[in-house]
Amino acid sequence: MCEAIKDTFTTKAEIISALLNQNVFKMPDGRQFYEASEKELEHILYSKTTEDHYC
Repeated sequence: MCEAIKDTFTTKAEIISALLNQNVFKMPDGRQFYEASEKELEHILYSKTTEDHYC
């Protein structure tokens, strides 16, 4: 993952929006996004995207 990606998202809402744009609607364990920490959301987002998509 490139450094530019890490600086792209500054709030939990932006991460959730990016996940929704990737057609991800819940955490893998079934929780809603608001129940997850920002770090958990970032991990899911970065595992679902490729460097080419954002870099």
